[in-house]
Amino acid sequence: MCNGRTMQSSMTLLAPQMPQKEEYSQPPGEIHAQDRTPHLHLELRINALKGLLAFTTALFVLFLFSLPFLSWLFNDVFGFAKDLCETPAEEIQCGSGVSYVEIAEKLGRWSADGELVGCGCEDGIFRDWSCAVGTTSFSISYFISTAPGTGAMAALSAWPCIGAWFYGAGALRRLSRTEGTNAFTLDFVGGTLVAFQFFYGLFLINTTCIARTLHTISVALFNVAAVVHYLAVAYTVDRSTRAGLYITISVAVGVVAIALGAVWPESPSWL
Repeated sequence: MCNGRTMQSSMTLLAPQMPQKEEYSQPPGEIHAQDRTPHLHLELRINALKGLLAFTTALFVLFLFSLPFLSWLFNDVFGFAKDLCETPAEEIQCGSGVSYVEIAEKLGRWSADGELVGCGCEDGIFRDWSCAVGTTSFSISYFISTAPGTGAMAALSAWPCIGAWFYGAGALRRLSRTEGTNAFTLDFVGGTLVAFQFFYGLFLINTTCIARTLHTISVALFNVAAVVHYLAVAYTVDRSTRAGLYITISVAVGVVAIALGAVWPESPSWL
């Protein structure tokens, strides 16, 4: 009869001859690939968001520069002026002094009753492109002072505003945790963006057809807030960096464009 010590010695002698079950060792490359998967997914989502913001911002800029064309397209080509513009042509005054009755005849703006009509304040999809009705010049504020125009402006400008919060004030706040940016500076950056959003909202609410004076004040204040905000962002990221230099140049170009737009002689009509 074998005791426990004898059995243990026998197993020890037989162990090298018995087949051993090999443990699976995951290749280092496969482990690295698994570790990178969540980061790749996050990177793809971030790039997709950046692409969306870039596309919608470009679309917004295109919208602003094509407002006269959009007014002609929707009001005259698509025929919305016949349904939405009901102001008698003889009651409409062009800021340039041109006869609106002659413009209405040329464009064939006849009502169902056989009367010449035109697009007064708040009429049409966008304000009338044929002449600056009730004002001396065309502007973004002029064209979007209809209900659909204001809605389009708000919808398309929402995306650049999201980008300003997400990649501007929000990104700087996250970076401050590692780089130790001054808290007052970050509060100032966020505060100027809040001011911009507030006055930009007033700009959309108080159109030139409803409250011209308040609209003008809102335009001036949201532009000042935007300039101060982006200069503060450039200062925070360091104006000597590529990002800081790009922001500073963009602000300078914007300010010069606004100044030139204010003094540039306008055409009395797009006809």
